[in-house]
Amino acid sequence: MPELAVNDVRLHYRIVGEGPPLLLIHGLGSDLRGWEFQEGTLSKHFQLILVDQRGHGRSSGPGMDAVLVPIFAQDMIALLDHLGISKVHVAGQSMGGLIAQQLALDYPERVDRLVLISTGFKITEETVDEVFSWREAQVEGGDEAYFRTATNSCYPEEFIENNKELMDYLFNKENLLNPDGVMAAGLGLAMFDATERLKEMKFPTLIVHGDLDKVFNISLAKTAAELIPNSELAVYPGCGHSSAVQIKDELNAKMIEFLKET
Repeated sequence: MPELAVNDVRLHYRIVGEGPPLLLIHGLGSDLRGWEFQEGTLSKHFQLILVDQRGHGRSSGPGMDAVLVPIFAQDMIALLDHLGISKVHVAGQSMGGLIAQQLALDYPERVDRLVLISTGFKITEETVDEVFSWREAQVEGGDEAYFRTATNSCYPEEFIENNKELMDYLFNKENLLNPDGVMAAGLGLAMFDATERLKEMKFPTLIVHGDLDKVFNISLAKTAAELIPNSELAVYPGCGHSSAVQIKDELNAKMIEFLKET
């Protein structure tokens, strides 16, 4: 897997597929494999740029110092420059959605279309409490407790009960969790608030959200759709926070439809 030295870290990334470039930005505690249920389908239509964010996966991390969202966005611009890509579709889920918004606001000339999945335009106390519970579980019970607690936050109980094989697969795949990197990112994310700037985003924006999301309340998606001028809101009943897994087929189809609009 290629890597790029940028700022004070080394970013691992992967390019797959052909077509218009699409940068995929994963969520907190995940890595580029967070898009594994999108990769096979989307790569038939787009050149996917998959990257482990700093402090995640196989990318190096900054230790315990808080990483502000603009730093993540700068990393992504540095990667696009390295690849010689001037303009790109951008999709981010959860934490990746915050990074995608920051990138779109700070570098609007680099964005073609934007997809925001299971995310918000600011961090609320509800989000902080939910995510902090994962860290508390890890401190008390290790990585297994972290993943079990995060799973309960990210999926409705009925979905977990009805998809035990899938849950086992997600739990048992190679663990690349970097606790310090996750903590540093979490501290930085807590300061994110793009409320006053959303009206600046003039390019087409798709907002995807589950109505049972415990991490980012559905009200944030609805407000974002009101504030972003050229936006479309797609709400999926019965879906929790992990849209990329729970409604993978619907999400893939919706993203292809939206990104191919002219």
